[in-house]
Amino acid sequence: MRGIIIGVALAIAAAGTARAADYVVVKSTDPAIKAGLTLSAGQRVNLAPGQTLTLIAAAGDVTTLKGGAAGAVAPVRRSQGDSARLEALRVLIDPPPTGRTFGGRRGGVCPDPTTLKTLDDILAVQRGDCARAARAALEAYATKN
Repeated sequence: MRGIIIGVALAIAAAGTARAADYVVVKSTDPAIKAGLTLSAGQRVNLAPGQTLTLIAAAGDVTTLKGGAAGAVAPVRRSQGDSARLEALRVLIDPPPTGRTFGGRRGGVCPDPTTLKTLDDILAVQRGDCARAARAALEAYATKN
């Protein structure tokens, strides 16, 4: 019984120290770093000199990191973002493999990506089965901001 209590206490302690991600990599010029990777604030990344990473936070702010001899460090955030929203962004950037589907997409017509100006609009379209339009809008959003 004592071993179970100690095991539960250790599991709770480990869960308490686990930190959620703060950023998702939107674009990378370094072939060793894939778009969709999540980073925590203050995390060092082995980003080669001359290479860049474009990161997006759940709040929508976009940051570009430039590589150097010591890599690069993700900026520290004052408050942690919404983990569900960050996960939605990660899935939008690096979607999981899909199985083969039969028939076409059901539902309405997807909006023109140029009309999607906010992160909320982009994520709403993603949930509405228009992931391709949402991806294009997110790429434009990350480039503009």
